[in-house]
Amino acid sequence: MAVFYGSAAPRSADEPAIKRPRTTGPAVHFKAMQLSWTSLALVGIDSHGKLSMLRISPSMGHPLDLSLALRHLLFLLEYCMVTGYDWWDILLHVQPAMVQSLVDRLHEEYTRQTAALQQVLSTRILAMKASLCKLSPCTVTRVCDYHAKLFLTAVSSTLKSLLRPHILNTPDKSPGDRLAEICAKVTDVDIDKVMINLKTEEFVLDMNTLQALQQLLQWVGDFVLYLLASLPNQGAPLRPGHSFLRDGAALGLLRELMVVIRIWGLLKPSCLPVYTATSDTQDSMSLLFRLLTKLWICCRDEGPASEPDEALVDECCLLPSQLLIPSLDWLPVSDGLVSRLQPKQPLRLRFGKAPALPGSAAALQLDGLARAPGQPKIDHLRRLHLGAHPTEECKACTRCGCLTMLRSPNKTTAVRQWEQRWIKNCLCGGLWRRAPLSCP
Repeated sequence: MAVFYGSAAPRSADEPAIKRPRTTGPAVHFKAMQLSWTSLALVGIDSHGKLSMLRISPSMGHPLDLSLALRHLLFLLEYCMVTGYDWWDILLHVQPAMVQSLVDRLHEEYTRQTAALQQVLSTRILAMKASLCKLSPCTVTRVCDYHAKLFLTAVSSTLKSLLRPHILNTPDKSPGDRLAEICAKVTDVDIDKVMINLKTEEFVLDMNTLQALQQLLQWVGDFVLYLLASLPNQGAPLRPGHSFLRDGAALGLLRELMVVIRIWGLLKPSCLPVYTATSDTQDSMSLLFRLLTKLWICCRDEGPASEPDEALVDECCLLPSQLLIPSLDWLPVSDGLVSRLQPKQPLRLRFGKAPALPGSAAALQLDGLARAPGQPKIDHLRRLHLGAHPTEECKACTRCGCLTMLRSPNKTTAVRQWEQRWIKNCLCGGLWRRAPLSCP
């Protein structure tokens, strides 16, 4: 495994063997080698300075039936999920036909764990599912949902961490825990009646902090509006955001954030999400909270979700005539190298030169994922618009394509706390690379 034999010059077949010069050894050989975490890939540098990556079968080349191969890959994915190791080398062996089964079995194993362990692994399994779903054109839209759920979880934990109890020596629960408990208990569709049950003094923040968080609050408001407007089209599973319509936990999280945003809007109205409404007297947040609560009630309990009633669907059908529906900027469908290695054909790359890989036509045809060449770009972590031709230096995630600026335009403590979460890794766990200004 550690030797590359160079191709010698072609010689005549009838040349006597005694006349052939003696070779002192292989012309090319490895000088350094390293196995990946799960030993499914081998990286080496040869004597000519070339870097090579070889795929190693989990069964060491022995043919396996599909069920046994899936069991091997599932065990290795679980190992990486628990240990925190990167699972990129496992993806080298996942074929498109395996993706759905692996995601389903991984979820089954995850739900069998204790509640405490599930909470620890909740974000890691989302990132793992997202990277798996990228390998099949049938599941590529679910990648958007997994990344949106990662972003929603990060926004929720960051905003709740800013809340402080009014009295320092409170015994039991933090304001964030009480918020979750009251929102789960009070099922009223009126946002103001839910807000009355909270101690609003625990939600008081500095005015500059509230204004600095406006872009994140705007994303929450836009996402709720997008989901509700897409409810009548729920029969089309290829649409991004489809899985949220049956996810009681995610809808409950959005409902909690709407209540917090409502309270903060009383302190600083300019931090509220901005909606373009057809009526000046319409309370957009109350309308969206009422519809969101009705949808949440349908699927908040364990077990199969009940179908939303026709009245709710009809009200959601009217949303485009009441509010301007935002076009959410989903993460780009990044054509990574892993998906190009699936056919098991050799691939040659050069340092400093971007690989000329054909785009995934099946993925780009899906609604919401097509990206025009001159389309304005967005900082996916700060939710700031960068324009069609950004002048700021940016970095991009090598795994999901998430784009963000290198330097922060805001020095507020709350914003710096948010940005410090993504210094080392992207929210999907991928590593950063410096992105050219023409990055998609």
